[in-house]
Amino acid sequence: MTRLPTQGHSSPPTSSTTVLASVVYGLDAFIARLGAQPVDVFSQCGLEGRLSSTPSETVLLGAYCRTLDYAASKTATANFGLWFGHQFEPRRLGMLGYAALSSSVLGDALDNLAAFFPIHQDNSIVTHSRQGETARLDYDVGDPLLHDHRQDAELTLAVLCNIIRDACGENWSPATVHFRNRAPSCTDEHEKVFGCKVLFGQETNSILFPATNLTTPMPAADGLLFSAIKDGLLQIQAHKQSVEQDFLLQVRRVILDLLPHGQPSITQVAERLGCPYWTLQRRLAASGFTHRLLVEDVRRQHALKYLRNGEHSVSQTAFLLGYSEGSAFTRAFTRWHGCSPRSWQGLDRA
Repeated sequence: MTRLPTQGHSSPPTSSTTVLASVVYGLDAFIARLGAQPVDVFSQCGLEGRLSSTPSETVLLGAYCRTLDYAASKTATANFGLWFGHQFEPRRLGMLGYAALSSSVLGDALDNLAAFFPIHQDNSIVTHSRQGETARLDYDVGDPLLHDHRQDAELTLAVLCNIIRDACGENWSPATVHFRNRAPSCTDEHEKVFGCKVLFGQETNSILFPATNLTTPMPAADGLLFSAIKDGLLQIQAHKQSVEQDFLLQVRRVILDLLPHGQPSITQVAERLGCPYWTLQRRLAASGFTHRLLVEDVRRQHALKYLRNGEHSVSQTAFLLGYSEGSAFTRAFTRWHGCSPRSWQGLDRA
């Protein structure tokens, strides 16, 4: 019987969602300018304050959001994320920023931004759409452990607004801006930053603006640069996929090692891997698996391997795959392959 994760863990679930470390650029100087000590803020929130020279280096989005919240408190700047985003130059986003800035026209820039954003930040989307005469950009984080990320949402929409202003001019303003979070105590600053009416408690974090802006040329359009940036982003994507494939292989090996002792729980597998069970659960979900489905997949694959050429009997195979009864293994095997394990062995030998 599968042992369910127990309650009362010493640490609460934490998100494993990451964002490229370019988002940290200038954060220390901005905190210092507002009168707080960056080192204290970073150490309190578990964020590394210096930038790595590696383009694919990431930081935990949860730590980044905590840093924004804590910086807001330490600097007595309630809308810290809003103001940090307002002064953040799009090129400081690294490859994602340059992918947008080197596009030919604003519409292409926003399409490219939306396409590459999941490489920049896990479990998150930027959507660019058009309805009649209105264009819109939506931003959301799909990680339920990061449901309260007001500072990050306001920062991100301010940076997206800066990308549009790069094409349309620094005095450009949207038609309206929407935020999912409740209205903070002071909203005048939001209307000052965006230059338009800002609504809170909405369904999405969105910037709405005239669709006629989409044909505006990007001042730094550069086809060769865009091609190089695109290749770099795809390399980062391939690296992330390789890391996840290696992780899945490691999880499969642990499951296979534990199966002779019975069907392993997600807690047992996580303990063997040296990570919290919720981190394992989230990384499996990002790869399209649940713990139960992966255990079954390991059993299904190795059932054939163990039975092939008569290396193991049906009862031995059932034991190695964690079945307490041979009949349970036979039912599972029949469901997977359309025949009983004994019948399959006979076909394999024929």
